[in-house]
Order: sequence, then structure tokens, then C-alpha cells
Amino acid sequence: MEQSSVPTAQSVQVGLQRYVLLTVMLGTGTVSLNNSSFNPAIPQLMQYFQIGEIWASWVVVAFLLAMSISLPLAGYFSQRFGKRQTYLTALLCFALASTIGGLFNQFESVLIARALQGFCSGLMIPLSLGLIFSVTPTEQRGSTTGLWGSMIMLTLAIGPMLGALVLVWLDWQALFFINLPIACIALVLGYLYLPKEQGDMNQAFDWLGFIYLSTSIILLLVTLSQIHQFADLVQPIYWLLLGICVLTFWQFVRRQKAQTRPLIEPALFDVKGFRFSLMICVAQTVGLFIGMLLVPLWIQQSLKLSPLWTGFALMSSALVTGLCSQPAGKYLDKYGASKIMSFGLIITALSFALLAWAPIQNVWFIICCMMLHGLGMGLSYMPSTTAGLNSLRQQQQHLVTQAAALNNLFRRLFAAVAVVLAALYLQLRQDIFQTSSNTALDTFKGIQEIFIFCTLLILCALPYAWRFPDQHKMN
Repeated sequence: MEQSSVPTAQSVQVGLQRYVLLTVMLGTGTVSLNNSSFNPAIPQLMQYFQIGEIWASWVVVAFLLAMSISLPLAGYFSQRFGKRQTYLTALLCFALASTIGGLFNQFESVLIARALQGFCSGLMIPLSLGLIFSVTPTEQRGSTTGLWGSMIMLTLAIGPMLGALVLVWLDWQALFFINLPIACIALVLGYLYLPKEQGDMNQAFDWLGFIYLSTSIILLLVTLSQIHQFADLVQPIYWLLLGICVLTFWQFVRRQKAQTRPLIEPALFDVKGFRFSLMICVAQTVGLFIGMLLVPLWIQQSLKLSPLWTGFALMSSALVTGLCSQPAGKYLDKYGASKIMSFGLIITALSFALLAWAPIQNVWFIICCMMLHGLGMGLSYMPSTTAGLNSLRQQQQHLVTQAAALNNLFRRLFAAVAVVLAALYLQLRQDIFQTSSNTALDTFKGIQEIFIFCTLLILCALPYAWRFPDQHKMN
């Protein structure tokens, strides 16, 4: 009887892993799909509510702000109430926010719904990794998170096209309602299969630290969202806001070092593997978002082609990333992180180098480079995230959710700064260093110069992949 019970226990555990993975894939999938499918609706919202570009941009900014604020809270809520309870509550609130956004026809209600969706997303994404890690053995986490990452990238790829089709057939309110069926299924599965755990109700919350960090994030993102041209940089108000941002963040760091139960555990940065993975993920994300800014400008302004070509180029990159994420995760489980991440970074650097130095102005060349970039991302991005979380020692496993949230927060903030700086560089180059009367040619040269920066940035991250701790041999 004892011998026959072992396979039964193993099959039960495997079944639990599958249902947990399915649940978090559906939950975070609807979050990712909602965010990417909403971008095509901005022009229709401007026409429907009779608003300008600045107000319309807050549909995106509100989501990003709320998500950035809630990311640091994911670790605290998971320890206070448990990962299961926090995840299901966030998913339920996300569904309610979608209902509010679709039912009410005031622009204020849309902003509130988007902000609430962003807040819930900031909790759900790092909690998804925490839940996956809680039921998955270390030697299987690469392939499992690779499958989860594939789903994220595929929803990002099809989201804009789905959003455009919904807007053609229905109206912008339908973009909120398409989330509800998937969210309801994920709620039922989560209630049935997510593992229960006891939270620590005595967990203290660092309110002052949260205020410092939230103020810093809000000031940074709001200030960056209002800088549209080089002339804005000479405005004293922006430098004042950025100064307050730096000061409040410095106060937050000081307070975290002095707290016994900090909002963000400083000991995470002492873990070599997590620190290295953070460097790699930030470099890859900065390159990704800069590419998402420059490729549309190259195709639509320099080549004078339809936005459909832009969508096809970006979608092809995301599809390749999604398709190769799970094979890369399986390689990570079997052989370790260093080689696969190094190979992925080299391919990513090569794609940027081709975009920077190749004298070809052809849309198919750009699409091929973007597919090459997607391959590099798929081989290095998700494996580096998984390997970094695997680097946490056994007594630090309760910090997985916090570490995943920190990874997301750093990536988004650095990407936001990089995109603004890239746009300002193009504006500065056009205003001051214009070398010819051909504006399209100058824009093309400026885009290539920024791609040179992306190449160097990825190469700077390469040593972190080479020197990555070999967790595979340790395990």
C-alpha cells in the first residue's frame, strides 16, 4: 500500500501544479490582454468624450501609475493575508473595475476603472510567480514560468489586433467586457485549486515608507508624462518635481534599512543571482520599450508606410518571444542559466546592431530584425527572471512575491525614463543638430544612433549573464 501511494501522491501534486498554472495564466492573461488591447481605443475615446491628447493619455498613465504603486504592496499583502486570498481578491476587483468601465459613460469612470485595473494588475503579476513557485519544484520552474511567459507575450502580441477588431465591430465599452468571462473562469478555478496558506495577521505595515515610495513614483511618472519636447526641460517646475522625487526615494531607502520588517527587503540585493538577473531584465526591458517607440517612427515617418506594418513588426517580435520562452525554460531547468542568457543577450545585441548600422531602409529588413530581437528576448528575459528568483535561499522563499514585484517595478520605471530620454534626443537632434533639409533622413539617423545605445546597453549586461551563479549545479 505504501509503494502504490507514492505515484498517487505525485500525480496529485502534478495535477495541482497544472491547475495552479492554468489559473494564474488565465488571470494574468486577461490583465495582459486588457492592457494591450486598450491602446487602439485612445482615438475613439478622444472623439467620444471630446477630449484632447493630454487627457486621453491619462487612460494609459492612470493604469501605469496605479500598477507601479501596488507592485511594492504585493509582498506585504501576500505575507499578511496569504497569496491565495490576495490573488483572488485582486482578480475579483479587476473584474469589478472592468464592469464599472463598461457600464458608465463618464470619462471619470473610465479613469477610475483603469486605475483600479492597474492597481490589481500590480498585485496579480508578481503573485502569479509566487503561486507558481509555491507548488513547483526548483528543477521544473524554468519550463513552467517559460509557459507562463509565453502566454504573457502572446496576449501582448494579439491584444492590439483584437482591440482594433472589437472597435470595428462593437464599441470601446466592449474592451472592458471581454475581460469578464476569462476573469470569472479564473476566479472559479482559483477558489477550487489555489493552495491555502495561513497569513501573518500581525505583519506590520510601513505606512511612512509606502508614502515616501508612492510619492517618488507618482512624481517621476507624472513629470515624465508631461515632458514632450526639449523646451520643457528648462521649466523649473519639472526640475523641482524631479528633485522632490529623488529626495523622497532617498528617504524611503534610508527608512527600509532601519526597519525590522521593511516594505522592500534590502537583503534581496545581497543575493548575487537576483541582483544580476535584475540588471539583465532592466537592460532587456529598456531596449524593448525603446524599440516599441522607434520602430513605429521608422516605419510610419521615415518609410511612409501604414500603421499595419508597425503592428505586424511588433507582433512578430512578441510571437517569437512567446514561442521560444518555454523551450528556453526547459534548457534552464536542465543545464542552468548562464549559457542560455548569454546567447539570448548576444542575439538581442545583434538585432539592435543590425538596426543601427545596416544601410537598408526596408520594412522586411526591420521585421526580420524584430523577429531576431524576439528570439533574444525569449532566450534571456524569462530565464533570467526565473533564475534570479531561484537564487533566493530556502529561508527567503517567502520573499519570492516581493522579489518578483521589485523586478517589475524596476523594469517599468527604467523603461519609462529611457523612452522619455530617447524621444527628447530625437527632438533635440532635430531642433539643434539638424544636418540636412530632409527631416525624414535626420529622423532615420537619430533612430540608428539610439539603436547603437541599445546595442551597448545589452552588451553591458552580458557580463552579468557570464558570471551568473550556477544554481543548477548547486541544486
